[in-house]
Amino acid sequence: MKSLKPAPRPVSLAPQKFSPTRLLRSFKPAVGKNPKILILGTMPGPVALKVRQFYGFPGNHFWKIMADLFGFPREMSYEQRIGILSRNGIALWDVFESCEREGALDADITCVTLNDIPGLVKKHPTIRALFLNGGTAYSIYRKNFEAKIEIPSFRMPSTSPAHAAMSYEQKKKAWSGILKYL
Repeated sequence: MKSLKPAPRPVSLAPQKFSPTRLLRSFKPAVGKNPKILILGTMPGPVALKVRQFYGFPGNHFWKIMADLFGFPREMSYEQRIGILSRNGIALWDVFESCEREGALDADITCVTLNDIPGLVKKHPTIRALFLNGGTAYSIYRKNFEAKIEIPSFRMPSTSPAHAAMSYEQKKKAWSGILKYL
């Protein structure tokens, strides 16, 4: 008697979408000598990670808003822009130290490790307010850090181009609220 073997499966020659998630790591905080405020994002997107710059995606409104608020040319180098923020008392960091994510959307973030936000604030007691860039950063902050840090925190509109519910001018007006803490 012959044994029956299953028929081989047909091999597809069509391109397969395969993009394994990988561990992404944020940057060290950008902190000057006497920071007065700390702006927290979630995690840099793929372009920002590639160029190693906070808000490094050209379509993100963050640097455009900062240039308008502080009167510097938008085409300045990243190092110069970081220097201007630092001299004006602004520190930058992210709520996530690492995560897995396909693409750039915060909604796709999984497997997170948090940054030590309370430790940074303790190390820099001149920080008197926190500004969270977008809803995800704010939610993560409230859930994990708010009870441990006794300074005011504010949810700001996301500077991401994915947040199209507000115009650039509306975002700039909202972000101008940081000035009274500097």
